[in-house]
Amino acid sequence: MKQQSWRNHYLPVFYLRGFTKDSGLFKIFDVEKKQFVQRGKEFSPQSYFFKKHDNTIFHDDKSSDFVEKGYGDLENKVSKILAKVDQFSWEEQFGINEYDVQMIDLFAILIHWRLPHNKILLELILKENELKSLGFSVTNKINGERDIEHEEMLRNNPEFVKAYKILNALMDYARGFNCRTPFSIIPKHEQLPYICSDNPVIFRNKSENVYEDDYVFPLTGKRIFLKTKKRENFDHYIWMLSDILVYKQAKKYVSCTSVEYLKMLDDTFEKYNMTLEEFKEKFFERLD
Repeated sequence: MKQQSWRNHYLPVFYLRGFTKDSGLFKIFDVEKKQFVQRGKEFSPQSYFFKKHDNTIFHDDKSSDFVEKGYGDLENKVSKILAKVDQFSWEEQFGINEYDVQMIDLFAILIHWRLPHNKILLELILKENELKSLGFSVTNKINGERDIEHEEMLRNNPEFVKAYKILNALMDYARGFNCRTPFSIIPKHEQLPYICSDNPVIFRNKSENVYEDDYVFPLTGKRIFLKTKKRENFDHYIWMLSDILVYKQAKKYVSCTSVEYLKMLDDTFEKYNMTLEEFKEKFFERLD
């Protein structure tokens, strides 16, 4: 029997590899300590952006990794799409079709809800909403009526929250089915450093309704995905501004292929003399 993985990445390894350049490695910056881990040592994508048993469901002295496998099935499809996006050019529409774009949108939503810092928000959603409105119901087997007692047990079960992460993401994707905000992808100059963080999706607004919010999402070190009105005439400075936001909204860790690049992003952000939210607002105004 295949052993269950305990190292559950909230940023998939295949995704992180897209931010490593030729070496397959990156440096890790600790935003709390404000320093690079081990003085700028390079690490593999497997080494960071995971939480122990975060997708393992424990019940009655047994465990299941069905949540991890559920992510894996979707990630296999997305990994092939991102490989195409990296290989093809703007003129070739990055080698993808409308279905691929929808899969990327779903992937961004999945990433958002599996981030560790969003666990509190998930618990709040479960607490403040009837389970039926969230996509499922608990009924009594005998009379078929709503089983409020077992609903409460689920709400307060940390193992249920693990499983709800993926369900909530899928429901959000379905809720946004009629959203008509256009999507686009823009390239980044390949000579620039690559950066990612443990909070990579940049949303325009502070809202739990991610399915209807504009957002920017780095797909790889060379490509960025935009769900915004603007679709052409992009200036290359957008890349630096998005890198600043990915860096500054990080909760714990940032990966980067250059120590000097983070210093440059710090200096650029300070010149604006704005709060992070003000900076984000100006960034999205640039995309309108």
